[in-house]
Amino acid sequence: MAIAVFGDIHGNLEALEAIIKHIKKNRKIKQAYFLGDAITFGPDSSACLKLLSKHSKLIQCVTGNHEQRMVRYDSSVATMTYAGIKHMEYVFHSLDNEDLRFIKSMPNEIKINFKGFNVLFTHYSLNEQGVVRDDYEEFTEAQLHKLFGNKNADIVFFGHIHTRKIIIDEHGKSYVCNGTSGCVKGDTTFYTYFDVNRAIGDEPNLDIYRVNLKFNRKKFDEKMRTQDIPEKLNFGEFCFGRDYSEEPAEQ
Repeated sequence: MAIAVFGDIHGNLEALEAIIKHIKKNRKIKQAYFLGDAITFGPDSSACLKLLSKHSKLIQCVTGNHEQRMVRYDSSVATMTYAGIKHMEYVFHSLDNEDLRFIKSMPNEIKINFKGFNVLFTHYSLNEQGVVRDDYEEFTEAQLHKLFGNKNADIVFFGHIHTRKIIIDEHGKSYVCNGTSGCVKGDTTFYTYFDVNRAIGDEPNLDIYRVNLKFNRKKFDEKMRTQDIPEKLNFGEFCFGRDYSEEPAEQ
């Protein structure tokens, strides 16, 4: 039995469909964990939530900061990088009651024991009120210990930071900053395959690797260009590597 982990889809339904299709075909994977931020930026926030909800037996989800802001809506949405209040209001009005109920059902974190390891799945570090922090201090082991040191976990999987990084400590905490599976610049998305291999020697070996997948980038870009998504010119190139004010080049 192995685990799949992915997160930060950000409204990219085509990437999410490719990931779920591949996970379902992989007989070694019995459970998957989504690290939050299914919504905003991309054109299909509601559809992404509904697809995750449909596969809730296979995929357990934690809430991201973007989901939290949908149910704790206040002026802080205007401080979001690359997407301000107009975009957040657009996304909010695209969601229905079923979507909001699903968001409210998501825990902030999930803890499991997997083959002798205590594993934590969360979107990022939480403050005292259980709100995802907006800082991005993830790139040193010392900083990660400050953020997650009080968690009883041998391995922490988290998202929020869109750059992927893995820190393995055989005698302490290990961290997997999973990166974003939705805000990608090309036509490839991914999920993380995780397993513990005890067949080699006495010490367990952590199998953590990226599974790359093609998705329908053309369909995704067409939605981004044709839908009236507020502020997409602000975040389109940063999030998806495209200037959506321009027509696609002829093939």
